[in-house]
Amino acid sequence: MTKRNRHEGSSLDSMFEELGELREVQEIALRKMLAVELAKTMKRRRWSTVRLAKELGTSRPQIDRLLHPSPTNSITVSTLARAAALMGKRVELVDA
Repeated sequence: MTKRNRHEGSSLDSMFEELGELREVQEIALRKMLAVELAKTMKRRRWSTVRLAKELGTSRPQIDRLLHPSPTNSITVSTLARAAALMGKRVELVDA
């Protein structure tokens, strides 16, 4: 008899929710998406990390954390919001 995967047919969201990891996975995905968009914006505008830091009113190490996200990097909501605004987007916090 073959063993069935208890997650078979379910969505990734429901699997991560069941494991208690959904919020963390969503945060990682958001940070990666923002990093990709930010890198594209920098390339299009021909900006260095120093220039981007100046535009966002933050430090170059903070920009490095934005561009190379990891679960251990701490990035303030304020910096995320300014980066999103620079790209014509916005960060919205909602109750889950």
